[in-house]
Amino acid sequence: MKDLLKDIGIKKIGIVVGIFVGVIVLIIILLKLFNSFFGETSYAKIETTMVDAAMDYYNKNPKLLPQMSGGIVTVNATNLTSNGHMKDLNDYTKKIDGTISCSGSVSVTNIDGKYRYTPSLNCGDKYKTTTLVGYIRSHEPLVISGQGLYELNGGYVFRGDAPNNYVQFANHKWYIVKIQDDYAYLMLADRSSYQSVWDDRYNVDQNSNTGINDYKVSRMRTYLENLYDSEELFSSNDKMLLSPFTLQVGNRPVSATANDGSIEGSMTIENSYVGILPAYDYINASIDSSCNSTESNSCANYNYMSYFDFAWWLSTGNSETTHQVYKVNLGTFVSGMASIDSRVLPVIRLVKDALYVSGDGTFDNPYIIK
Repeated sequence: MKDLLKDIGIKKIGIVVGIFVGVIVLIIILLKLFNSFFGETSYAKIETTMVDAAMDYYNKNPKLLPQMSGGIVTVNATNLTSNGHMKDLNDYTKKIDGTISCSGSVSVTNIDGKYRYTPSLNCGDKYKTTTLVGYIRSHEPLVISGQGLYELNGGYVFRGDAPNNYVQFANHKWYIVKIQDDYAYLMLADRSSYQSVWDDRYNVDQNSNTGINDYKVSRMRTYLENLYDSEELFSSNDKMLLSPFTLQVGNRPVSATANDGSIEGSMTIENSYVGILPAYDYINASIDSSCNSTESNSCANYNYMSYFDFAWWLSTGNSETTHQVYKVNLGTFVSGMASIDSRVLPVIRLVKDALYVSGDGTFDNPYIIK
């Protein structure tokens, strides 16, 4: 009987110890989750504090702002502290972890007379402000087969059925098509309601208003520029995250197989803020080995751009005619009259210092930027 009671006592002690250890482990896990979530939130608040301080600093010293569009100036946190615009960074970081040492700065970019303030906070291995491109490059491995991010044509290109390339921006989801020189090149990805003819001018060769496949003088160019100038697609705040880029609008033969941009890049429009996709970018998104020209129906295979259930325009005209332009219809290329209405999927480029906030690039959890 004594032995039985002894055994019961030992078991009870074991249960109590087990519960105690379990509680300790649970507390440790909860603390890590707390620090992970609220630590990130606190660092974001420090970034906001730096931006507010920089805005106050330049409001009082407007002559220090960059005067030319595209100009950039930077002020560091030490300067902001010494001028009384914010407390020392250590006063903020000690609330998260007293051992953290951080440095920080704020860059100010002139965007057509308006100013974008971009913080940069470096707290070693605890936290570092990260651009969207920087985050993708450190978290998305380069691949040589299957879907994912490829090194191609001097940059990085998303290819395959469903790579992690969604961004939430301007109340829409966008695809990241490629990354070049730390700029992300995006194409509108949701069910676009934008629709237009590519061009409907009188064509002498056709003796009718079938359009002329010269993008520089097209109705499409005018349509997109008007769309950008309005606030239908982009608010004024959205536009602060857009960078001008070079539109490639050269016309292409049907059987051409060069997909490095040299054909479409034979004619360009500089300093554009919005355009549509050239044909070779659609070809490069497919990982089907037989997809190499606008004649290749296989370009619909293993291609995240092939799933739209409507026809949408490309920026590339058919060089073998004067009135036909390429579009994608249910995944395959069509060379059709420029004067026919089709959907428009605008293409834009983000500024290189667009900051990563959250997300993993999937449809349900797209990248969020600021």
